[in-house]
Amino acid sequence: MKKFKMTFYRVESEKIKKQSIKMAVVSDLHNVQLGKKNEDLLGRIRTELPDVILIAGDLVLGKPSASFENAFCFLKEIVQVAPVFYGLGNHEQRMKEKPEVYGRGYLEFEQQARSLGVVFLENETKELEVRGEKILISGLVPPYGYYKKSGCDFLKSEEIQRLLGKPSQNQFQVLLAHTPKYGDSYLEWGSDVTFSGHYHGGMVRIPVLGGVISPDFRLFPRYCRGQFIRDGKQLIVSAGLGEHTIPLRIFNPRELIIVECSPKKNSEK
Repeated sequence: MKKFKMTFYRVESEKIKKQSIKMAVVSDLHNVQLGKKNEDLLGRIRTELPDVILIAGDLVLGKPSASFENAFCFLKEIVQVAPVFYGLGNHEQRMKEKPEVYGRGYLEFEQQARSLGVVFLENETKELEVRGEKILISGLVPPYGYYKKSGCDFLKSEEIQRLLGKPSQNQFQVLLAHTPKYGDSYLEWGSDVTFSGHYHGGMVRIPVLGGVISPDFRLFPRYCRGQFIRDGKQLIVSAGLGEHTIPLRIFNPRELIIVECSPKKNSEK
């Protein structure tokens, strides 16, 4: 049986004025089932009672023959727990952009998921009111070339601003950006917290050195799992819940991330 752990983070911000907001972050499930029909994963999410559930990409598997049943059944259950916002990963993006290669299965899956109330974010921002707070949730979908090992230049914060506009100076803003390869640019762009995945924690982890290799064969990637803070902005990278082509995880447990976003202590002083 596939097991996973829960990782808890805390984010404090002066932009949150009243009560804490709890977020559950699901990344890189890749059609894997954690318990029969994902009941183990669903049970943990239900127990935590999050105010919002964020999909940080690759809930599905981008292959022509892959099924969408597990992903759809999972979404059908979690929309009953909290509002669900879905940021596309590279697997969703390539299936959506190339139906002639992957078929129309993904397009039908997305349409059905939208009918459940799932909010897909493709270079757009939506406002969510929760616990008396109005927060912003953005989803970044850069040109697919940025996922390739070579091809596009480094994704810069100026390009993110072109795709999403400027981040809010007044409202707490979340960014879903699947690949952590451009973590420096996300932090520079200025969302209060960015959630990424994609690197599966580095697949193999070594004490002190961290993750060894990313799925796109980058050695010792800098942002492959954990919490990174710069100038009050945060990047949180999930090790993910599944795997696909290279089903390898050594000293690298799957994880469900729970984040409590709270008013900053002493912010009134």
